[in-house]
Amino acid sequence: AAAAALAATTAGREASAEAPRTSPADAALGGARVTLYQYDVCPFCNKVKAFLDYHGVPYDVVEVNPMTKGELGWVEDGWKKVPIVTVGDEKLNDSSAIIAELTKRFDASGSSANAGAWFGAKKTKAYLEREATWTKWVDERFVHVLTPNIYRTWAEAVKSFDYITKRGNFGYFERESARWVGAASMYVIAHRVLKKRHGIEDERADLYAECDKFVDEAVGSRKFCGGDAPNNADLCVFGVLRAVKTFETFADVMANTSIRPWYERMEKAVGPATRTDGLEN
Repeated sequence: AAAAALAATTAGREASAEAPRTSPADAALGGARVTLYQYDVCPFCNKVKAFLDYHGVPYDVVEVNPMTKGELGWVEDGWKKVPIVTVGDEKLNDSSAIIAELTKRFDASGSSANAGAWFGAKKTKAYLEREATWTKWVDERFVHVLTPNIYRTWAEAVKSFDYITKRGNFGYFERESARWVGAASMYVIAHRVLKKRHGIEDERADLYAECDKFVDEAVGSRKFCGGDAPNNADLCVFGVLRAVKTFETFADVMANTSIRPWYERMEKAVGPATRTDGLEN
């Protein structure tokens, strides 16, 4: 196991060595290489990916085995929950904290790769309050309503772990173990723990209601929650939804809520993934 962890970590760092060293956000990040340690369909990881993609920050991706976490063998502070982002030798934990820290650095430098971004512009009190309210809602409500939908049936639970067979430098046994054990674990957790903890009776109906709530109350008559350009709340909601774009859940949300026009505007605003392996998010 130790050898596998070392090999995985080395492979991730070797991949990083081939990545571009410059980005339009270098003024904020000092030219440091950015690496994201993730699970491909993790909603919190996808919040971070949407943020990085929107601001044109090139980043290496290391897919972490959800069962062994061997790719995190280098971690010394005990925090092994993904997403983890490294900026050079600096380690950042927790999706909301990562986004907040990078936003602070970009704001201070006035740097962003996206011409439509808010960096360098003065943010009003109302803007900041609306952004904070809805980014908090994503973490405390939206993610937890979405999750039971992904694992609503056994077939959907298994599909949610299909990525493990296509992404990451895993052997056959590692892939299949993570796929089947992970699917079984999350199916049980979603039905026996998450729905009860978050007061969810009908997962689809609750998800539809939360999507419509975001459109009605956060976006309203604006193009985005952020106004004419997305803010962090927009990026977080978009990232969470984009994580399940190949799932039945996503198709149902697009067909049964008012969120599609906003989502399509977000797709255009965020643009293609800026991860250095050339894969789509």
